[in-house]
Amino acid sequence: MSSNPYELRFRLLEMAQGYLQDEQERKQNFVFQAWDHAREQGQATPKLWEELQPESYTIDDIKMKATELYEFVEKK
Repeated sequence: MSSNPYELRFRLLEMAQGYLQDEQERKQNFVFQAWDHAREQGQATPKLWEELQPESYTIDDIKMKATELYEFVEKK
């Protein structure tokens, strides 16, 4: 069954947000691994913890990723 344009846009936004959420989780897992390593080496500091934190994605990031996904759908 074919989707109308609004459903397609909604699905693309969902996919984009899901992708960015997965990417955020991967980055956060890396932070925990790096933090554990720093603790083992005696180099864990509040400043390091702050520096390791990944930036959160924004609404604009979601829109840009959705646009990127739409470009794929649009190609013939």
